[in-house]
Parts: sequence; C-alpha cells; structure tokens
Amino acid sequence: MSDKSIFDYINVMRSDLNKMENKGLVDSSFVTKIDKLDSELDKMKLYWINQKAVPISSAFIFYSAMHNARLVLVKMKERFKIAPKVRDNPGIACDSLLIMPIISEVYQKAAQASDEGPKLNPFLANETLKLVSALRTTAKLVNLLPSSDEETRKTDTDQLKKTALELDKKFVASNLLNDI
Repeated sequence: MSDKSIFDYINVMRSDLNKMENKGLVDSSFVTKIDKLDSELDKMKLYWINQKAVPISSAFIFYSAMHNARLVLVKMKERFKIAPKVRDNPGIACDSLLIMPIISEVYQKAAQASDEGPKLNPFLANETLKLVSALRTTAKLVNLLPSSDEETRKTDTDQLKKTALELDKKFVASNLLNDI
C-alpha cells in the first residue's frame, strides 16, 4: 500500500469511528481495519530496522515511532474486541478518534523521513520524538497505552541486552567518526 493509500485508509477509519460514536455502538469488524493498519506500520518499522542510509540514531527514532504506534493499535484492538461485553460503547470509538490523528502524523513523519533518505532533515527526528511523546501521553489518558508489564511481556531480555550493547557500540563509533 502506498503512503497516500495509508493516509486515505486512516481517514476511512476515522470516518468509521465517527459513525460508531454517533450511533453509540462499536462495529466489531473494525478490528480487521486495525490489523491492516498495524501490518502497514510493521512494514515501516521493518524498513527502519534495515535502513543503512541514515544515522542509526535517526533510524532508531523512526523505528521507535512505529513501535509505539503499533503498541497503541494493539491496545485499541483489545478494547474493540471486548467493548460490547464491558459496555465500552461508544467509549472506545471516542478514545480512538483522539489517537488516530496522532498515529497518522507519526506515520507521515516516518514516511517523509524514508523519502528523504540520506538527505534527512535533522529536525524531522526531533519532531517525531515530540509526536511519540504526545501519542503516548494521549493514549495513556484514554486507556489505549499498554501497561509497562504488557509492553515488556514478550521482550526477550537477553536479546534486549545484546541489542542495547550493539547500539551503544554503533553510537560510540558514529560519534568517534563525527569527531574526526
């Protein structure tokens, strides 16, 4: 799916959420739309994992942005699945409406950065960090942010330590090269 198609898809999702809010009922089929968007964000996340044309510190920011957006989508999906049982109608639709524009903006920054490649605007990473902070803050306020236990539940701590050490080595090497 192209970036434009993804933005169009997010707008369709927002329209669906507005309809659910107005009707006061959630549509359980919305979960498939969340899955489709999650799949597209995962592709962008993988792109940033494999990116070699930009500094690793910038690539990590865009990777992290996609990771955080996906965390929110997972929580959104969980709430949609149980909404009728726990009478979260139309609460989950209202809460999701607050989050979707931020997810769209986060994706837009990551897509823009991927288009810029080696000519990456250095301010884009900082803007993205601010958006991720806004995403997490807003998601927490509307109960769409996984708890820290939920976020780390599937984390392989040995692999995390190994990856952190590798990242640290790359940051040190990159800083040394920049000082030359």
